[in-house]
Amino acid sequence: MTSIIENTYNKLLELYKAYNPHEWLWLVSYSGGKDSTALLLLTLKLAHEKAFKVSIVYNDCGGDLPAIRALVFDVLDFIRQHSSLKSVVKEVFITRPERSFFDYLLTKYSPPRWNFRWCCKRLKEYPFKRLVRELVKIYRVLNLVGNRAEEARWRKWFIKRVSENLVYVAPLSDLKQEEVWLLLRETSRELHVEWVYQKLWKIYKEGTIKRSGCWFCTLMGLDGLLLLDPDLMLLKYEILESWCSGRRENILELSKKYPELVKVSVRRVLREYPCGKNCKNCQVRLVREAIKTLHLYKTPRNIEGLVD
Repeated sequence: MTSIIENTYNKLLELYKAYNPHEWLWLVSYSGGKDSTALLLLTLKLAHEKAFKVSIVYNDCGGDLPAIRALVFDVLDFIRQHSSLKSVVKEVFITRPERSFFDYLLTKYSPPRWNFRWCCKRLKEYPFKRLVRELVKIYRVLNLVGNRAEEARWRKWFIKRVSENLVYVAPLSDLKQEEVWLLLRETSRELHVEWVYQKLWKIYKEGTIKRSGCWFCTLMGLDGLLLLDPDLMLLKYEILESWCSGRRENILELSKKYPELVKVSVRRVLREYPCGKNCKNCQVRLVREAIKTLHLYKTPRNIEGLVD
C-alpha cells in the first residue's frame, strides 16, 4: 500500500473502532463518480477483512450521465453476484425523487442558478432523508460520503454528528483529485475489479475532468460541460432555449422523443417567467453561451445511442 492508501484506510479503521459496525449500520452513499466509487471499494475491502456488513445507497435522481448510471448498476450487479463482495453487503437501497427535474421545471421552478439550487434538495437530499428517517428508527446509522475539501469550502469536514443515531463521515476529505485516482486504481486492483477504474478513467477523460454532475445541470463549469457527450449537450441546449424563450411545450415533445432522458409526468406547463427575466445576470444565459462557444450546436444528433 502507498502512504495515501494507508492513511485513508487508517481513517476507516478509526471509524471501525469508534463506530462498531455490529452496533452501527454502515451506509455508503454511492453516486458512481470517482470519489464515491473509491470510498465504496475501500469500505468493502475493510468489511471483508474485518468480517462485517455494509449497506449501499444510490440516489437515482434522473440526471446522472448515462455512462455513469450504467456503471452504477454494473457495479451493484457485480457485487450481488461476486461471492466475496456479496457476503459483506447487507442491503442496497435505491432512492428516487417524488417528481422529476422536468416536472418541477415545467410547473414550478426556473432552471437552477448559483443562488437558487432547488434541484439538489428535491432530487437528492429529500429522497435520501426519507430513507434515513426510516433507518434511524431501527439502527444507529453511520453514513459514509465521498465529500472532499478540495471541491468546496463547505466540504472541509471529516465527521458531522447529526443526532445520537445519525453521523456523517467523509474519509476522503483530505485527498486531492490525483490521490483519489491512485486510491481507486489500487483498490480496484486489490478487489479484482480493474474494469471499474478503467471505465471511470475513460468517462473522466483520463482524469482531466474534475467532477461529474447531472447532465442537465446549469451550475456546471466548462470542464464539466466537456465531460458530456456532444449530442447530450445539444439536448440540454435545446431544453434551455425552449424554457427561456417561452416554448416550454417543446420540452414536452422532447420528453416523448427521449423518455429515458427527459422524464415528464405532468401535463400542466407554467407559462409565466418565475425567474424575473434578469437575463444579463443569469447563470443559465452563461451556460447557453458556453455551449455555443464549444460549437456543440453544430454536432449531429445521436441521442438514442445514449440510452440502453
